[in-house]
Amino acid sequence: MKIERLLRSAARNKAHSAWHRRRKANLNRALLMSEAKPSYTMNQTPSDSAQYSCFPKSRHQFGITLIEIMIAMLIGVFLTAGILQVFLGSKQSYRMAEGQSRLQENARFAIDLMTQDIRMAGFRGCNSQSAITSHLNTPTSFLYNFNTPLQGFESTSASAWSPAIDAAITSPLGGSDVITIRKAEGQGNVITAHANGAADLTLANTTDLAVDTVVVASDCTATDAFQITAIAGNIISHAATGAAPGNATQPLSKSYADGQVYPINTISYYVRTNNNQPSLYRRIGANTAQELVEGIEQMQIRYGEDTDADGTANYYAPANSVVNMANVVSIRISLLARTIDDNLTSQAQSYTYNGATTTPADRRIRRVFNATIAVRNRLL
Repeated sequence: MKIERLLRSAARNKAHSAWHRRRKANLNRALLMSEAKPSYTMNQTPSDSAQYSCFPKSRHQFGITLIEIMIAMLIGVFLTAGILQVFLGSKQSYRMAEGQSRLQENARFAIDLMTQDIRMAGFRGCNSQSAITSHLNTPTSFLYNFNTPLQGFESTSASAWSPAIDAAITSPLGGSDVITIRKAEGQGNVITAHANGAADLTLANTTDLAVDTVVVASDCTATDAFQITAIAGNIISHAATGAAPGNATQPLSKSYADGQVYPINTISYYVRTNNNQPSLYRRIGANTAQELVEGIEQMQIRYGEDTDADGTANYYAPANSVVNMANVVSIRISLLARTIDDNLTSQAQSYTYNGATTTPADRRIRRVFNATIAVRNRLL
């Protein structure tokens, strides 16, 4: 019996404790709800006072710990580094694309310029196959040897060419070939009157002519080269005088009435450096050489010789191996072009040119451009 009473007493105490815990929890819940839910007087609304809020008021104000600050800074550093990496990668890609675009543009421009002149090599008017009768003092000198429309110079070392280049070709870059073209230029000035070889020539106009200009008078049977010594209106003179080269003789070989007068020039293309940048240069006559295109590092030229007179090249050879330059009917040009800017690639880019593979010391981009050009006046 005693044991039963003790068990009943323990059960009552346990139940009483559980009741007290539930009552305390209910009181705490009611207290929280009373703090979150404002009470209003009869004449008040929730908007009448800023003191009422639907959220419990925080009883404590917490700051940011040093660890949180360091974590935020670290995240910021990672984000900044990522943005910087994207920017640098985009910039490098842009530099590479721009460099390649300029490289291709420069090489194509160089080939286009050379093509225009090479195609017209030997042009002297109506009959480009006839020999030129020269009245100049130095008809076989490099600048005035107009009976040789094509000349090539093969680079045999860093400072030598075969055949030897003329002093008129200034500071050529070793390892690159040189080509010289001689041709008449322009549309021609029609000769309206020319009584005989010794007489002055009357032209339809003289807009592209000047005193001391070397010209050819041509018709479909003959061609004479001389230097203009005077211009009076549309009349040009060719006295046995004048500045270099000057005329050795005055009378032309015949009357050229109804013929045409053209300026004639010697044009040379070669590679030369300017401010440590290799470039393609062109020299016209005795004028100062002009820089045409930057970034042309090397130029190799092969001459297509027609040995059976069928108008087609039988083989291509360097200038010093051509048997007869008069039989050359086409020319094959190979240009090695490089970007102007350095450090465009992550490492040096090897390239193959003229049968040799080279790994450069810089990180530029290089490309090889080839063209085969017909000498039109040899195909007539």
